[in-house]
Amino acid sequence: MATLLVFRGRIRHFYERYYTVVRGVLRGLLVWGVLLLTSIRFQEGFFSDILWVFPLIALVCGFMPDAVAILAIVATVGIEVWQISPMLAVTLIMMIVIFFLIFGRKAKQQWYILLSVPTMSVCHMGFSVPVVAPLFCDLSMIPALIMGILIRFSLEGVAEYTATAQSIAGDASMFAPLKYLVDFLATNKQLVVALIVYTLTYVVIYSLRKANFRHAPQIAILVGSIVLYTLEMISNIIWSLELDLVLTSILVLVTMGIAYVCQFMRISLDYHGTRKLQFEDDEYYYYVTAIPKFAVAVGDKTVTRILPEEVAEVQSELKEEVEKALAAERGETDEAENTEDRKE
Repeated sequence: MATLLVFRGRIRHFYERYYTVVRGVLRGLLVWGVLLLTSIRFQEGFFSDILWVFPLIALVCGFMPDAVAILAIVATVGIEVWQISPMLAVTLIMMIVIFFLIFGRKAKQQWYILLSVPTMSVCHMGFSVPVVAPLFCDLSMIPALIMGILIRFSLEGVAEYTATAQSIAGDASMFAPLKYLVDFLATNKQLVVALIVYTLTYVVIYSLRKANFRHAPQIAILVGSIVLYTLEMISNIIWSLELDLVLTSILVLVTMGIAYVCQFMRISLDYHGTRKLQFEDDEYYYYVTAIPKFAVAVGDKTVTRILPEEVAEVQSELKEEVEKALAAERGETDEAENTEDRKE
């Protein structure tokens, strides 16, 4: 554990020292990965022959505001779907716009969750989002989780529509792709299972993480993962989803590992939350509230810097005072004993 704490401290120091560069590089790599995973769904899409564009887009998005990266990802998805059906592209964009008008202005994290679900689902790791997200977010992120699930299955419906050549050739109506997508979503049992399992897992982990007992986040990850796995197994039995039990078990364990790593690093790299600590000794209870510096106005805080020489001087003075107090206490004790001897 000591080695891990030292390693975490080094990462924190490096992250603070090169904050702008590190954040830009990580965000660029993240955008690049999302764009690549998005293009995988569409084997013959618009960007299939020009994948070299993605690193350039990611490089620009890495050092631009987060809104630019979000718009770039949404635009890429829109272009890919437009190649298949303009009606489906307009439908997906309208879904995202409606979500933005209702919920998206409240928290930027909602966009991260919305985009993470369909992206991670390409790697069969979609259920990692409801396990990791509640460690950092609150219940207001649930609408983004639900919208992310809808976008995920909508993209799967679009990809399936492109693979069904008979449906495309048999009906030339402009609304045929939209009808196919609506039927796909309405009859998809996995969509219902994902909505139930993801939402319940998110609520369970968030509730336990906020509970007032020791190691609450770690216990929340364990219990939430068990709840997720159990619900997946029950759904597989009830609806015969033909779930790969071995693969699901491995992915749940991997998700737990990722969640524990994120929780461990969160203690070191999250400077935005107020920390409340409580401890005790033999005589007192101590209650400490640590508030981030940026949350305190300049006029409200006073910084006192203590040099090593001053610390040594203060320690020396304290030592002398303690020795005097002990000597005085011993003197009073000896005097009391002598008085008792005289009386006898």
